[in-house]
Amino acid sequence: MKRPRISICIVTYLRDEDLIKSVARIEESDFCDYEILIVDNAGSNQLRTLLEAAEIRGAWRLIRASENLGCANLNLLFPDAVGEIIVCFDDDSYPRADCLGRVSRIFEESADMGMIGFKMHVPETGDPWSDPWWNPDSAEARPTVLCPGCGLAFRNDPRLPSQLCIPTIVSQAHELSMAAEIVRLGYRIEFRPECVAYHPDTTKGYFGAKAQAGNLNQLRFLIGYSDWLTLQLLVLTHWIAKMRGLPNQVEFIRDYRREVTRRSLPRRAMRRFRDVLLWHIHRRLRILVPS
Repeated sequence: MKRPRISICIVTYLRDEDLIKSVARIEESDFCDYEILIVDNAGSNQLRTLLEAAEIRGAWRLIRASENLGCANLNLLFPDAVGEIIVCFDDDSYPRADCLGRVSRIFEESADMGMIGFKMHVPETGDPWSDPWWNPDSAEARPTVLCPGCGLAFRNDPRLPSQLCIPTIVSQAHELSMAAEIVRLGYRIEFRPECVAYHPDTTKGYFGAKAQAGNLNQLRFLIGYSDWLTLQLLVLTHWIAKMRGLPNQVEFIRDYRREVTRRSLPRRAMRRFRDVLLWHIHRRLRILVPS
């Protein structure tokens, strides 16, 4: 059987109808050399029937997860993805008709391209997300390591670990470890505005419990991937906050360091995650962050 050019990987949870609508939009793509892999975190009894009725033109597979680990269950799909390129969407995101074809050409024309982030737009209005980190207001390609998990693609390099997503990250910031492993292999990562996808703007309303969870996930990434010196800056930052009676994550950092198997990047590679580092490092220590 011919190997597809693209493997599309999707995690879903209690959104069968949204998923079917997104699959229908994928099926409208100008590019059709793909397979679709789906992991169902909810164990829906009707999803397989709905997918069969959708008459998907290419190969597709559905896996029922034994445990709901959120986005981390992408790890169940990546080892089975046989496409030369892996594209990730959420169960409520989908590509513009020309997106997958553009993705294929970008990787074909640039052997050193490892990962790209799509330009995300709101489905109802067509307006682009208003977020300078994940969706910059730029019509030109630009280097980044911040690729939104609801619209990204990466080269399916056999050297990549099967556990690309940090198992303890259920939602938000799971893309960072994926980018880190791509960086480790020496590839480029870019924001590519010509690759357009649609998803509700999740950057709006990023406060309260949602922001707190996202910040903890970024800490999980930094603890697991930072070089030794950067990790010490992170620890020192939270000790300073604790000594001043300010909110801190000293205990969280201590406990997570004990349970995680670190895959630290070289210091020069961590420079590419400088924006994430600066968000978590005390302002007086930022001069020591690699630039």
